[in-house]
Order: sequence, then C-alpha cells, then structure tokens
Amino acid sequence: MFAIRLLSLECRGPDGERLGEIVVDNFRERFLCREASGNPDNLEGTWRAELAGLVSGGLVAVLRHDPRFAWLVYREGDLVSEWPTNVAAIRQFLDDEPDLTA
Repeated sequence: MFAIRLLSLECRGPDGERLGEIVVDNFRERFLCREASGNPDNLEGTWRAELAGLVSGGLVAVLRHDPRFAWLVYREGDLVSEWPTNVAAIRQFLDDEPDLTA
C-alpha cells in the first residue's frame, strides 16, 4: 500500500501548520507541511504529478513538503524507495484517491 495526502484542516501541527501523512505498507508517518508559496494546499497536486512521472518510467519522485524537506521515492526496477513498495501500489493510489486539485 502507498498513500500520501494532506490531513483534514482540523488536524494541525503544534503551531497550526497543515499536516500530511505518508503510508508505505506498514510504515506510517505524519509530517508538517510548509509550502514555499505559503499555501500547502498546492502540495497534493505537486505530489501526484511527481508520482505520475515515476509510474510513467521516471527514476525518482521528489515529494517536497517543506522548502527544506522532501520524501524521495526512487525506482529500482518495479520496486520503489527504501520502504518496500512497488509501482503498482503507487499506480493504485493515483487511481483510487480523488484528485482534489482538478
């Protein structure tokens, strides 16, 4: 399983920041989201575009969630990242999750 998303507006960090969550099989982590433009609502569309590039044959997806930090998802054949997942799981996420940016 793979997923990355912004959490609801009710879920906030200690200083009121938006929170995101990434899930890769049994690994699950919440993280603070700070977009350089000041609007983290744009992050999901950027993440989806990066993941679509990976599914289409790209070697790495940079899922930036802060001007200084990002999740890196890289391909080794059909396997992805240091947490075991695969391209099929990312494709399934892109197909199943609604694209709220469209």
